[in-house]
Amino acid sequence: MDRREFLKLFSVTVAGFALFGCRDGLFGTPGKRAHLKLADFEDEVRLALSKMKPGMELVRVPMPAALKTPGASSENRFGMAIDLDACDACGKCVLACIQENNIPLSGTQQAARGQFMHWIELFGGAPAMCFHCGDAPCEKVCPTGAANHTPDGVSAMMYKRCTGSRFCGANCPVGARKFNFEDPVASGRSLKFNANVPVREKGVMEKCSLCLQRMQDSRQGFKALHPLESWRGRGVKTACAAACPKNAIIFGNWLDDSSPLVKAAKDRVLYAPKAIASLDPSIVYMRGHR
Repeated sequence: MDRREFLKLFSVTVAGFALFGCRDGLFGTPGKRAHLKLADFEDEVRLALSKMKPGMELVRVPMPAALKTPGASSENRFGMAIDLDACDACGKCVLACIQENNIPLSGTQQAARGQFMHWIELFGGAPAMCFHCGDAPCEKVCPTGAANHTPDGVSAMMYKRCTGSRFCGANCPVGARKFNFEDPVASGRSLKFNANVPVREKGVMEKCSLCLQRMQDSRQGFKALHPLESWRGRGVKTACAAACPKNAIIFGNWLDDSSPLVKAAKDRVLYAPKAIASLDPSIVYMRGHR
């Protein structure tokens, strides 16, 4: 073809990519992911399991106590313990987290490299997510306060404040934060499983929230019935904990002796990744008995 025909064809091709986009990148099939199904996300979890990351070095840590930060609650500090003696790396926690929090699929090239948007990843067979550190380094470098800590011990994200600096992600020792380089909806990689959780936008950092929406619903319901009593988070389970067939993930309140978390962890040996052990994590691993 001559130069004029080539330029015309090139212009039409570029316009087509701009209008339709695709999950698979520049050489993918436009509209391939227009009709997502749960099976697409199940396939990605299986792919993630096949590309499991090496295990992290763990060191012993004490049971989490009340936070030392100003304004911290003296009654509540929420977290989890993951039982390494029970977990069999089935991946059900990953899929449950995806459905609860509307986590998008990853691009094909990223997935092939083992880079997923999953808030829970498996390192050497052990689930790992944001550890909700009491002395969180990610929060210290956020220029807008989007990364912040609640009085109850949750390392939270205010998406509307996030400007996408990615300082928090760079300062997380375990890489628990994920950045939306693309708009999940426009790219056709997102499916809104849970109407109660917003789908994040392009340019926003996201991570495990300890299913904060579940805690908020429980708190509001409890306060409506018991306005003069303190809410301690009893009866709440994160999506990952509820989905685990081995009960290997236990959610609860570290400051409540009647919490299933405290009961499960009090006679166990507790561990955390060496990289964050000194940062007072609210999520720990347990193994063996003391």
